[in-house]
Amino acid sequence: MANNQIMNAQPKFRGTEGVNRYLYDQLWKLCAGSLFDLPKIGEEVYYFPQGHIEQLVASANDNLCQLKPIFDISSRIHCNVVSIKLRVETNTDEVYAKVSLLPCPPEVEIPFPNDNNEQNIKYFTKVLTASDIGPHGDFILFKKDAIECLPPLDMSQLIPSQEIAAKDLHDHVWKFKHTFRGTPKRHLFTSGWKEFVKGKNLTVGDSFVFLRGENGESRVGIRKASHQQSDMSSSVISKESMHHGFIASASNAIHTKCMFDVFYKPKSSKFIVNCDKFLDAVNRKLNTSSRFTMKFEGHDFNEIIYSGTIVKVEDFSIYWKGSEWRNLQVQWDEAATIPRPNKVSPWEIEPLIPSSNILKSVIRNNKRQREINEFGPIISKPDYNDQMAQSTKENSTTNASSSFRLFGFDLTASSKARDVLEPLESYQKNKTSEIFEEENLDQIQAVTSLTEIQRKEISFTTSSTKVHMEGVVRTVDLTVFNGYNHMIVELEKLFNIEGKLHMHSQWKLTFKDHEGDMMLVGDDPWPKFCNIVKEIVISSK
Repeated sequence: MANNQIMNAQPKFRGTEGVNRYLYDQLWKLCAGSLFDLPKIGEEVYYFPQGHIEQLVASANDNLCQLKPIFDISSRIHCNVVSIKLRVETNTDEVYAKVSLLPCPPEVEIPFPNDNNEQNIKYFTKVLTASDIGPHGDFILFKKDAIECLPPLDMSQLIPSQEIAAKDLHDHVWKFKHTFRGTPKRHLFTSGWKEFVKGKNLTVGDSFVFLRGENGESRVGIRKASHQQSDMSSSVISKESMHHGFIASASNAIHTKCMFDVFYKPKSSKFIVNCDKFLDAVNRKLNTSSRFTMKFEGHDFNEIIYSGTIVKVEDFSIYWKGSEWRNLQVQWDEAATIPRPNKVSPWEIEPLIPSSNILKSVIRNNKRQREINEFGPIISKPDYNDQMAQSTKENSTTNASSSFRLFGFDLTASSKARDVLEPLESYQKNKTSEIFEEENLDQIQAVTSLTEIQRKEISFTTSSTKVHMEGVVRTVDLTVFNGYNHMIVELEKLFNIEGKLHMHSQWKLTFKDHEGDMMLVGDDPWPKFCNIVKEIVISSK
């Protein structure tokens, strides 16, 4: 069988049923995202009606959360997961799960299913750039993704090419011509890609998902960017849930010990929670002034970790007394370009151990996290810091008899001498000041040392980068920025468009790389972006 041949046996209908359901399930999970906590069949969970209401609020745009429930129902219901059907919206390609729950006494036990169709898979995801959805209609694949996930090309051909056939979650077959050409040569999807972009209504910032099983079967899916998510007011989720009256259904199920169904979306709040996870969270005894971290999904679908402080513990609604649902009011340590709640549930967060986890709020991209221990910074690419390490060693030898050093910094030196990372943005200065007041000295030095390491990773060919906006050209020095957020804030000030670049509603931010391709700003880690950017373009959508 050819490597790119599609197997004929497919699920009979859209869900986890069917002989070849495994690839469907894996593609579904990739489209749902790594932060979606899908329950398992046979698992004991707590179902929170308030969270279900909140999902409908997001769907129907109605303030249902504060309404008094018409049935006497507990704030949490102990259930067993009886079945799970993985589905996809016909019009939007948004994935969701139909979960059947059974209110259970402790002796009820649901058997876990055995999946005999498991196989090794290869996959990649890519956030679409302006180049990918441009008029030329070609999709640019990273070399590593093409080699690992696609059938090998016959390089003896003048222009190596092959046809890739792949099914989406609707079982629709899409055909792409995979070719290796250009100057420099690169892997491309040419014929068929433009039809896929049009059929899925893709825009810059959406994500393309490709999966290939060991049997040669290929699957494709998409993830819509957050600003592209539909309100789902006419979706099967909101219509079916509101039509049947989910609270009435749950209340009836409790009294009659029968099953009831809920529709669970990746973008919704976590209202189906594993019992052990819930109990662990409640037993932490979180209270006012407790520090925590929480995971989010960024615009590029990477995980971002933010830290904050609990400022109040109180009921989210006066009609659900004693409920743990969003009973923690929080204050975040730093600004963000993604929406974050000001009230969270205990199982959504992790306690912050100050000496180690403060680093996670400084480096928000999990691909660029570094470790700090008592001996100083440890990084994954030590060759970037050979010169810094040698300099630290020499300074330590020279001043060992007259100074005290922590993470390579002289604690007896003046604050002006130690502050080698200035200038920083104004809100970063304020944040550093807060940390000086609230955190220990070892944490302060760890943050300073870590920021210096990040800057050591960037090897600029030039410190001046041109920024174009509707005929106006300005020049910026990327070396003074500590990340994308800082750069965007300064560009907004420079062109007098405060707040508009962050909103992604009127302006889009692209850049030309060293190969002359136009790419979306934010696709690459910050050090890599700084090394490949030639010029930045702000254009209207």
